[in-house]
Amino acid sequence: MAESDEQYDALGAVYERAKHIPTGLAERATLLSAVGDLRGRSVLDVACGTGFYPRLFHDLGATRVAGVDSAGEMIGYARHVEDREPRGITYAQHDAATLPVLGSYDVVTAVWLLGYADDVPALDVMVGNLAANLAPGGRLVVVVPNPDADWDLYAQYGRYGYEITRTGPMDVKQPVRVHVLGDPPFGFDSFYWERGVFDAALERAGLADVTRHPVVVPDDDRGTEFWEPLRTSPSFAVFSAVKGES
Repeated sequence: MAESDEQYDALGAVYERAKHIPTGLAERATLLSAVGDLRGRSVLDVACGTGFYPRLFHDLGATRVAGVDSAGEMIGYARHVEDREPRGITYAQHDAATLPVLGSYDVVTAVWLLGYADDVPALDVMVGNLAANLAPGGRLVVVVPNPDADWDLYAQYGRYGYEITRTGPMDVKQPVRVHVLGDPPFGFDSFYWERGVFDAALERAGLADVTRHPVVVPDDDRGTEFWEPLRTSPSFAVFSAVKGES
């Protein structure tokens, strides 16, 4: 294996580990519940990272899948996997703030993207760009930081594979540092916005049926007591909205 392949595989092993820790499993289950049946559908994943969700969407039956991300390193890894395990997924480097119309998709997803908008006007631009890639009747599904965060419960989040630390005051959005536990540990910055900001942005974009979806946790042997803090205050929230037919 070439050195570049080894580097790509190391990158994927670190970043995709967050999808397999308990909170990542709940995120995935909740997102897929909101997305619905993908068989025969077209999907665009914006801020696709390493391509984890585009690959999953394809494997669940989507017939046309594309992923975009602003980071060349992430797109490089996603293409590396596509070359090794061809699925017909296309990847391109685009920033969500300047995302062009790439097509007309039945489903557009954005996982952990919107929380990084600089402010509410920038958030509106991002949502507008996402909506512009939807076919009439298409569904937008976004994963965002939980706007109803219970910081006392977050102190128990080590059991779910990561910890969340506030790094500054709340001013429309709360800056935090997320520490993903494991070997090796890694961290990244994020922002928890005030209640009502994300759903209002979806409505301002002209989207209908704005819905926050209930948390879905894996049906495993860890039991209700293990999952209860996450059910009560998940680290994420999943919203969906629909583009009108006209």
